[in-house]
Amino acid sequence: MRTKLNIFTLLVISAGIANVSAEEKAGVITTESGVDFIPALNAGLKYDDNIASRSTNEEESWILTVAPAVQAKMLDGKNIYTIDAGIEYGDYFDSSDDNYLDALLKARAQVELNQSNRFNLEAKYFYGHEDRGTGVFDFGFDDGLPTEPATYDIFQGGGYYEYGAKSTPARVRINGLYDSKEYTNFKELTQFRNKDNVKLGATVFYDTRAATSIFLDYQYIQTAYDVMDPGGDRDSDTQNLQLGVEWEATSTTEGSIRIGYQKKAFDNQEREDFSGVAWDAKLTWKPLTYSQFDFYTGRSSEDPDTFGDYVRETTYGVKWNHDWSDLFGTTLGYDRIQDDYTGFEREDTTNVYRVSFNFEVLRWMTLRAGADIADNTSIQERFDYDRNIYFITAEMTL
Repeated sequence: MRTKLNIFTLLVISAGIANVSAEEKAGVITTESGVDFIPALNAGLKYDDNIASRSTNEEESWILTVAPAVQAKMLDGKNIYTIDAGIEYGDYFDSSDDNYLDALLKARAQVELNQSNRFNLEAKYFYGHEDRGTGVFDFGFDDGLPTEPATYDIFQGGGYYEYGAKSTPARVRINGLYDSKEYTNFKELTQFRNKDNVKLGATVFYDTRAATSIFLDYQYIQTAYDVMDPGGDRDSDTQNLQLGVEWEATSTTEGSIRIGYQKKAFDNQEREDFSGVAWDAKLTWKPLTYSQFDFYTGRSSEDPDTFGDYVRETTYGVKWNHDWSDLFGTTLGYDRIQDDYTGFEREDTTNVYRVSFNFEVLRWMTLRAGADIADNTSIQERFDYDRNIYFITAEMTL
């Protein structure tokens, strides 16, 4: 049910900005108005041996990607205002119909009114795509597969208000978010997946003296689809109640763990509701200053892009970053995703292996070369596939 590379695209654009935020690596253009600009450019060449994630009739292509990005940042006392903008263009050498152009525009304000009152507001627009054979066209067969990617708009707006001085143990945060996803092509099929989400919630934090926070979090999500699915209404209400702990970086570790109960109820009584345990955990361990391990796992119910009532998705992963010298490092990673569909007979297990070699050629240029090896197995053979991507990228700043 996952839309695979469209999320990757968003992360690449955001990472192109985030990777240059550190002053020791990025060149900053400072203006008299007090606004700093941090430009970046990512360019890459990759070979994909299964561009449509098919079990048969696999297609392959070399792909050139170019992703320029810029961040504008202004500091006003303790307040921080940022605007991120970026695009990514993908050119398929052997399948020009798969070419894409994604775009991201994001604005954020972090405002501290006084010692006990602060808020964070964020608005985002993302124009993205789903590779053929993924997302709304994850059919598992060639019939009906479009000849080009599905494209969509995402609008998000929201934030939180927090009360409580950071020097005191207790804090309360109230949050809200609205997001809308609307497909822009193949509307005779994609119209049934256009939806709006409204999210409201509250979190109570209790901070200990050991840079650790214990929190109780409640989130309510109302999901409404623009057009009723031929298989029945998909509108739903989801509630999440979780207890967790998070701790700031020490000399060796940082992370967060939350576990609780999730309940998903459909307006359509013919669809099967979900209730059960949900969790999310992330742990970073740095046994050495030049070596870092990231561990993560999670479980939640999600709306499917194609068939079924909901998908219970469970993820596990580990990543190891190691700097062998000031100029050379490696990254090894493994992800395992288990998708259990309800309302449709399908269970998938996806294993993804990642390796990359990182060369800091110049202060303003880092080269990365590596591979992403993925295999998906399903109780329905038509959803089985292997996909191998080999890449080399250049990340450039001023």
